[in-house]
Amino acid sequence: MLPFVSVIIPAYNEEKYIRKCLEEWVNQDYPKDRYEIFVYDGMSTDKTAEIIREFEKSHPGLINYKVNPKRRQVYAFNMGLRDAKGEFFIIFGAHAYPERDFLRKSVETFLKVRKREPKLAGVGGKIIKLYESRLARFVTLVYSSPLSGASTFWFEERPHFARTVAFALYDRKIAMEVGGFDEDMIIGDDFEFNLRINKRGYRLFFNPEIRSYYFARSSWRGFIKQSFNYGAVKSVALRKGYFSWTWLFPLAFLGFEVSLSLFSFFRWLFALYWVALAGEGVRLWRKTGNTDALGLAPVMFLFHNVISLGFVVGLLLGKRAFR
Repeated sequence: MLPFVSVIIPAYNEEKYIRKCLEEWVNQDYPKDRYEIFVYDGMSTDKTAEIIREFEKSHPGLINYKVNPKRRQVYAFNMGLRDAKGEFFIIFGAHAYPERDFLRKSVETFLKVRKREPKLAGVGGKIIKLYESRLARFVTLVYSSPLSGASTFWFEERPHFARTVAFALYDRKIAMEVGGFDEDMIIGDDFEFNLRINKRGYRLFFNPEIRSYYFARSSWRGFIKQSFNYGAVKSVALRKGYFSWTWLFPLAFLGFEVSLSLFSFFRWLFALYWVALAGEGVRLWRKTGNTDALGLAPVMFLFHNVISLGFVVGLLLGKRAFR
């Protein structure tokens, strides 16, 4: 008997994407009587609720429409944990859609890996970014580089135990044991959840054969806001007692920039930094064939500065830093 899985999808004003998301979920190559889908609508002002209810009507018992009065996805995740009937659950985004074997491969990977690692808590896969504009395609290049500090699921191609995974299948019993999702983290809630799982001695596994697709945001404002929050998430996690040496990079980067006017040695390092950015642009150009990658250096420099600003503001203000 295959395990029963509950799928939790928060949504807010996603009328452009929610139909594709749900179409792929209701057509998974997994027995329909072995999973359920909860869609938590954050009181959308567009046609999102109408589309979800359409699917609920045509797939009774499989699709379940719920209202999330607090709107943020972290509240939807905790509502889903309470409503779920499954021994496993998946958190997913309405701005994305899964491969049709996504659920089956997630379950198969979990059951296979747990045979050799009894402390396994969750498995995640590779997210492939889709772009609807040239800017969105360029932003994808930024996050696909290890120099962005992004989690390995954005660019790795080998199965491995990871510190964080996305759109993951989790053991619900373990999730309840560690306390569910931290509602202080209105941004980065899944990131903090993964850190807490690791802190409790459990492990996460990444399998690149588990694939989903995410529509990249396509405005400079969205990119800068996301980058700022990316830095703030790390510092808020630091305030909560988590730690990684790599999280100190934003502080080191700011100190490095301040030191440029004081010590000539740092000017040489700054020159090497730009050489590294240019080299990464060439590498991504050769890998992807996208000539825009040759302009990566100044945008990555902007990215590093905005992250550093977000990190400092997060240290000072905590969760109030989130934008």
